[in-house]
Amino acid sequence: MTSLRVALAVAVNTFRESIRNKLLYNIVFVALGVIVFSVSLGDWSVFARVQVMQDFGLATMSLTGLLLSVLIGVGLLGREVSSKTVYMVITKPVSRAAFVVGKFAGLLATLFLNYVLLVVVFWVAILYMGGAAQPSLLAAVLLIWVEMAVMIAASIFFSTFTSGPVFAAILTAAFYVGGHINDMISIEYLELKQTWLVPVLKAMYFVLPNLEHFNVRTAIVYGLVLPPHYVWLALWYGAMYAVLLLFLSCVAFGRRDV
Repeated sequence: MTSLRVALAVAVNTFRESIRNKLLYNIVFVALGVIVFSVSLGDWSVFARVQVMQDFGLATMSLTGLLLSVLIGVGLLGREVSSKTVYMVITKPVSRAAFVVGKFAGLLATLFLNYVLLVVVFWVAILYMGGAAQPSLLAAVLLIWVEMAVMIAASIFFSTFTSGPVFAAILTAAFYVGGHINDMISIEYLELKQTWLVPVLKAMYFVLPNLEHFNVRTAIVYGLVLPPHYVWLALWYGAMYAVLLLFLSCVAFGRRDV
């Protein structure tokens, strides 16, 4: 069996396991409820009702993706390692790299399916409010999905060498926060008087991805003009970081004694 077929088999099994997870349904149902609730939230604002709802809905998708990436992404691999069920897989003719890549692909497919459901409800809510479902909104959703692909890769990476899923979840959450304050870090270390912290902040700035590149919610909702080819460049940026994290995950998991 080739590595590609093995990875595909692991991905399908991971997808099936993920969609049976009760936590997944709880998060998605809450997200759907929040999107529906945002229809009435627009009445409380002095701004355009549709714009408020769009902004709120995209923010909900981002938070939903983060919860799924951290809680389910860390739990699947971390639980298999801690419970030793991973032995049943790696003792067969299955490479550890194919196992890691398959886990990533299965989780990414699960997240994609959830986003399709959320986008349909999101679209219906916009039309119900009398707004126009602009195709540019799909670009914002696509970049959110790519950002969460990076987060899934990060959650798998931290799960490959940490002792438990809780610590891996904490590191993944810290990775997310650090990625969104990346621009602020570059400003802080230039103005910092404590010189001993400058190398630390510089390392954070160059190692962590700038997740704000995927945050085009404000620009899309309020009709601001993005730079030419911005979406495509952000897609490549996210893909490269996800591949890098997956490569590091394969190396770390390959050296781990499980």
